[in-house]
Amino acid sequence: MTLLPAGVAHCERCDAVIARGHRLGADALLALTLAALVVFLIANGAELITIRLRGTEVATTLPMAIIAAWRDGAPVVAILATLTAIVAPLVVIVLRLLILVPLALGRVPEAMGWYFRILHESTRWNTVPVLGVGALLSLVRMSDLAQASAGPGLVAIGTLAVLLAAIESAGLQHLWPVQHETV
Repeated sequence: MTLLPAGVAHCERCDAVIARGHRLGADALLALTLAALVVFLIANGAELITIRLRGTEVATTLPMAIIAAWRDGAPVVAILATLTAIVAPLVVIVLRLLILVPLALGRVPEAMGWYFRILHESTRWNTVPVLGVGALLSLVRMSDLAQASAGPGLVAIGTLAVLLAAIESAGLQHLWPVQHETV
């Protein structure tokens, strides 16, 4: 059963909400996902934080911070940061593109079931919102020690968190039955 965009499915027994229809179709989700890819690239290439202390200024990007953590003897932190802040969001974005591009072109991806399974698992590892909050907390805590300012990379991380949340809330499941009824 496919829900209409404003439709809500309730449990017949307890009246709990089981599912909601969504207004975003494949084209709108594709646009959001492409925007997320662009913002992801900015978040990983632009400066996150600039720190000024005693006339010295240091700016860092996310990959530079991960490399610094590795060099400073925190390989576990570096690996986890790489997996959760770079790899998982990129996998989520790429998998969504692998699903949405064919759907927008009127085709069903051959491996759609596999994409859904991998997407479900990789979404659990996506911690972009946590990274954004952590970076903001670092800025606040450093303000007593040095002058710290947010860079465009941090703004991009915040934007990416909002885009990924919007994309995730829209889901993809509502596209599955519609596409397979016509095949």
